Amino acid sequence: MNHNHVIIIGSGVAGIATALFLRKAGIASTIYEGRTAELEKGAGFLLTPNGVNVLAEIGCKDKVIANSTIIKSIYQINSENEVESITNNYNEKHYKSPMINVMRSNIVKVLLEEAQHQGIEIKYDKKLISVNQSSKSVEAFFEDGTSVKGDIVVGADGTFSKTREAVASDAKLDYSGMWGLQGISYVDDFEWDESSGYLYYDENLSFIFGQAHPTNKMNILWQAFSIAPEKLPTKDFEKASTQTIRELLNKMMKDWKVTNNLFEIVENTEQIFARSIHEVKNLPTWSKGRVVLVGDAVHTANPFVGQGASYSLEDAMVLAKNLRDHDYRDAFYYYEKDRRKRTEELNALFLNKHMEFNMDKKINEYKITWE
Repeated sequence: MNHNHVIIIGSGVAGIATALFLRKAGIASTIYEGRTAELEKGAGFLLTPNGVNVLAEIGCKDKVIANSTIIKSIYQINSENEVESITNNYNEKHYKSPMINVMRSNIVKVLLEEAQHQGIEIKYDKKLISVNQSSKSVEAFFEDGTSVKGDIVVGADGTFSKTREAVASDAKLDYSGMWGLQGISYVDDFEWDESSGYLYYDENLSFIFGQAHPTNKMNILWQAFSIAPEKLPTKDFEKASTQTIRELLNKMMKDWKVTNNLFEIVENTEQIFARSIHEVKNLPTWSKGRVVLVGDAVHTANPFVGQGASYSLEDAMVLAKNLRDHDYRDAFYYYEKDRRKRTEELNALFLNKHMEFNMDKKINEYKITWE
């Protein structure tokens, strides 16, 4: 269809992937990012096979895998150091793609290189303040006093999306009752199988880690999550020093009867990314007029579901494919119909007592192809 130019807000995984899929569809786009080019937030993630499979459609799969670690199993170990379960990853037989542990900088670098190769422009220091649209176009206004007109605006600007205001001004961003930590670290003697991920936990804390690069010294990617009904003050958490967060973790794990290497991972982390986890509520629609949302801007994912990055990649592909085949009104309708069902069903399974079986089944039932 004739979409002359698309404005994408946000240069994270969702934004760059959307631009690449739009280019695949023959649709031009420009990405506008509020941060500077050098600033990266977040350590990384476990990317499940459905997400890795999407990378293949934009020619990035092999490069991302080469800069990550393939994870073939997940060990669940309690604070008494007892292995309670081992989950083997059989998803590759469905998607012909592995599960990988990957640092955010490495996947974004590959996506950026591909975007540059394809001539997709990314403009930094462009912080969105508002969006104004008419029946024929949409205009994005930025904090530096500039603006740009296009046919469509795609909001890929994350959990604290400014673009979301143009879709549903009364949508609510609530604290979910959980917080999360991320870091990149090392230990001199890695005691575990390099092709596995390890989840240590008690009733208060879950700590998951694994190797995330084949050669880097700083190659251990870890994440920690805790259920906390009361949100921690930003000054004591998100804006706290690495040492303060390190002390919080050590206090929570002080009675754990586990290898000292686990504590060394925390000690050897130079920067810890802390975030209170929020969820979007009261979002009746994913688009309004010529504006549509993708990734965390529209559906914040529970970290225990492990689909945040994969959701973003799937969103990008489905949206671009529909824009290729339809006018924007129908494209947005079919995109939301597909993606809302997918994300809500997977998220709902988190509380299911048969979650492991059902999650794997639901992930593998979802089939998207570019044709």
